[in-house]
Amino acid sequence: MTEAADQDQPNGDAPAERTLTEREHNDFEQLLEYLKTSRGFDFTGYKRPSLVRRVSIRMKAAGVETFRDYLDFLQVDPGEFTALFDTLLINVTGFMRDPAAWELLSSDVLPGLVAAKGPSDPIRVWSAGCASLAGRRPGRHGARSG
Repeated sequence: MTEAADQDQPNGDAPAERTLTEREHNDFEQLLEYLKTSRGFDFTGYKRPSLVRRVSIRMKAAGVETFRDYLDFLQVDPGEFTALFDTLLINVTGFMRDPAAWELLSSDVLPGLVAAKGPSDPIRVWSAGCASLAGRRPGRHGARSG
């Protein structure tokens, strides 16, 4: 990893996207495969530049220079998985705090759902925006903010 690759830009933007060498690319893909086989997290659908940037943040914090060394580090320090996943799996909860979104659901969506069901029929709702990839099943949640 070059020092310039993980420095913030002068205008405050995130670090610039960088091109991986063939070896870095292969090592990064091995790291992703390890996460998939050892922990069941498949990041193949994620954008590579975002993954590289987020993994690089953890590598820098751990004092590790290469993806290969970071893979070794993960294998000997299982606590690093938590830090890595906290970095990779950014919680996006803005929707849950958006009163306008809840008002729209309350006025435009829920009345039709309730009308289409019998008094004892369940209504199950799952939102990908608040679902966890940590192996938990979506639960039943009431439509309330806060």
